[in-house]
Amino acid sequence: MRDHARSGDLATPRGAGSPRAGCRAAGRALVVGCGNWASRDDRVGPRVVSALKGRLGRGVTVRDVGTTTLGLLDLLDGQELLVLVDACAGRGRPGEVLVVEPDLHALVPERVGTHQIGPVETLVVARELYPERLPRRTVLVLVETGGLAAGAEADARRRASEAVIRTIRGFRGEGTGTEAAPAA
Repeated sequence: MRDHARSGDLATPRGAGSPRAGCRAAGRALVVGCGNWASRDDRVGPRVVSALKGRLGRGVTVRDVGTTTLGLLDLLDGQELLVLVDACAGRGRPGEVLVVEPDLHALVPERVGTHQIGPVETLVVARELYPERLPRRTVLVLVETGGLAAGAEADARRRASEAVIRTIRGFRGEGTGTEAAPAA
């Protein structure tokens, strides 16, 4: 299980950040699940995106990168919105769903081995190598799986799915939730 806290403070105020000029993928969104199907404390990302395939409408691509988060680099194409769904540990109560927007321009790359590269670290790599391919806005939907009872997993996945749907609806101008506030 990856612990996103090692990347520093990921949360930024809603609506913070500056859009990139010349974004070539106007109106497109990408939803990506990260994690290991075989590990109960790390399979939430792939299971959520599997349940959402075909439910998010036109203009939204849904993918599962599994534990190969560097594969995310191949999916980036300057989308307007990237939603990453993943497990986290030590950031909240068991089963809690956290919706945060990382400030990708403020994160400082850390020295990590290849086994410690999660989705946020992959986006930092993309920022350095392919800045034109970064999404205009990135939202992390994280599920606290540390201490999560086996019977509570389905409810946590349902709430994570709802958070993704609210974010997509807000992106389209259909929602009113704070998770869905478009970046200014």
